[in-house]
Amino acid sequence: MTRTGTTLEPARTLGPIPRTMRAGVYREKGLVRVEEVSVPELAEGEVLIKVAACGVCGTDIKKIFHRYVEPPQILGHELAGTVVAVGRGVTKWKLGDRVMSFHHSPCRKCFYCERRLFSQCKQYKTTGLTAGFTPNGGGFAEYVKAMPWVADRGIVALTGNVTFEEATFIEPINTILKAVQKARVASGETVLVIGCGPIGLQLLMVANLEGARLYTSDPMAVRRAKSLTLGAMESFDPVMVSLWSRSRPGPMGVGPMRSWWRWRMPRWSWRRWLRQGPVDVYFCSPRMTL
Repeated sequence: MTRTGTTLEPARTLGPIPRTMRAGVYREKGLVRVEEVSVPELAEGEVLIKVAACGVCGTDIKKIFHRYVEPPQILGHELAGTVVAVGRGVTKWKLGDRVMSFHHSPCRKCFYCERRLFSQCKQYKTTGLTAGFTPNGGGFAEYVKAMPWVADRGIVALTGNVTFEEATFIEPINTILKAVQKARVASGETVLVIGCGPIGLQLLMVANLEGARLYTSDPMAVRRAKSLTLGAMESFDPVMVSLWSRSRPGPMGVGPMRSWWRWRMPRWSWRRWLRQGPVDVYFCSPRMTL
């Protein structure tokens, strides 16, 4: 009941919702503890999702082991699940919907959104998905709450042939697609992906869909081998081979995209391999040394 005495419509639920749930709670640097915490309560315009699967992002690892954010928090933002409760006023989603949810969603109306600079949008910078404590995704819990702006613009319905596990890749693929678009990768251009971890390989796959000629570099043999199965024409070990001496593909050079991911090499060792006027996209930790 409100202060004016008006009774609000209760949240609609898909069967009984427990009061508590298990969650992996980030408690201190390097420590995540499984705890019993309260299931988030819904307010007007909010949606409760029962988490079926959640990926582990490299940023989650950095936050935990380098204490990039202050505990306690429940992390995890590559998630998918089922809508089990909707707050008053929610009409876009119904109980039982299979969905994935982003944890950030732009307003789509401001100066930055009009210019597709979504990451600069004030609304986008406000995390709208939580399982409790300071909002930070919440996918490492059994239930997460999508706040109104995410419930309205940041949830995606899953088709029947997409599994929850597959849907956890939608969030990283979304950022990867933006990186490839930002690099203006076109058919016939040459792309060098430096670092063939999970993100580097996904960058490779999306660039391959654009018809680019692909080269990769990684010190781990298993990752180099995997890149060759996903479309790379050739893969180099930067520890054993100088990219400059090993291959100089002519006046077109190599461009327009680079991927830096969980691995470093001096910038000058690969910059010489590029054509004039290349486009470099750094998809990596901001603490790397160039």
